[in-house]
Amino acid sequence: MLHKGKVVVFLCSMLIVLYGISAAFYGKVVARDEAYPALRVFMDALKQVNDSYVEIPDMNKVQEGAMRGLIDALDPYSTFLTKAQVEALDGRKDRTADVGMVISKRANLICVVATEHNGAAEAAGMRPGDYLTSIDGVNVEEASLVEAESLLRGSAGSKVNATVFRGSQTKPIVIEMTRKDGRTAGVGSRMLDGRIGVLEVSSLTTSNLEQARVKLKTLISAGAQKLLLDLRDCADGEPANGADLANFFLKNGLIYTSKSRGGETLLEAKANPDKFVTDLPMVVLINSSTAGPAEIAAGALKGGKRATVVGEKSFGMGASQKRMKLTSGAVLILSTAKFYTPDGRMIENDETPRDTGIKPDIEAPDQDRLQDLLVDAYFDAQEDAAKYKQLQDKINQEQLDKAVEILTKGVVASKRAA
Repeated sequence: MLHKGKVVVFLCSMLIVLYGISAAFYGKVVARDEAYPALRVFMDALKQVNDSYVEIPDMNKVQEGAMRGLIDALDPYSTFLTKAQVEALDGRKDRTADVGMVISKRANLICVVATEHNGAAEAAGMRPGDYLTSIDGVNVEEASLVEAESLLRGSAGSKVNATVFRGSQTKPIVIEMTRKDGRTAGVGSRMLDGRIGVLEVSSLTTSNLEQARVKLKTLISAGAQKLLLDLRDCADGEPANGADLANFFLKNGLIYTSKSRGGETLLEAKANPDKFVTDLPMVVLINSSTAGPAEIAAGALKGGKRATVVGEKSFGMGASQKRMKLTSGAVLILSTAKFYTPDGRMIENDETPRDTGIKPDIEAPDQDRLQDLLVDAYFDAQEDAAKYKQLQDKINQEQLDKAVEILTKGVVASKRAA
């Protein structure tokens, strides 16, 4: 009787929790109409587990598993953390050194979005597109991004081993990385023939944003007549930094909007004339490792018809999350808003992955040329790391050449610097 009483209490608790979550997702009216049938199915499944499972189930574990499954089904950035997991994460907060890479999820597995130029991960041989299966022996195939990021952090100089699945390898490989404090330089600039100023931004932290402003003004002072903004492999930073970068090239107008599930506009980020720097004709370079705030910048410049975007479709990372602590001590991290470009395109579309990300105006290299490059690399006799570097160098150069060609031919409208 006591056991049955506990089960009844648990089932009632689950009913209350799931009703609350459903209301948060669908709104009060929709929850009232649609949540109850789903809850009935869930409650029936719980009853069958309790009554028929081959062993007496640990209903606390069942509850935690159900909650995690519920939240993990939403998107890569939403998760449920038990009280024990929260405490473990809190215990590692002082570990600030990392390996210099941005991760996300693809096919519910931890994947590498981008590696920091000259950072620990890149130096050790980690590549965008790699999948992490374990970190220091801890299986992360079902881990949240928060947990995986925590495991990658540690003290400066310490080492971390990641087991990696890579498409070009038949077996998993282990990559050892040495954690570092701070970031390498995330902004570079140079002048090309034809008075084309190149601003390379590989990280959109607040300090790098200020560096980008200074280097942009320096290029203009040095006589740049056209600009190339290189956002390839730029994936970290805050949304506001991406908006501010776009604002350097936009005197007015919409940069991005943040919308709730129901399409309600939560935030409209508009250009501030005081932050404007120049309206010189420009091209933006992106690739599949362009993500987050860099996508906000590229989307604003493309959607506002301010620049021609060249390269590959970007990764598609455009949602904001809210952390919610539950009475049990567990934590929900939920995506509560999505970012949209000025022309109304959603940057992160989880329901239709083919539509996610910023699509370039001009693809470089195009699919036929990319296939030729991949075939050449496959039959190259060099060892894997050398082949990979050579392939990436060719792709990067062809993208740069295409951007310069567009600027040289004057495809973008010519304007004078402000």
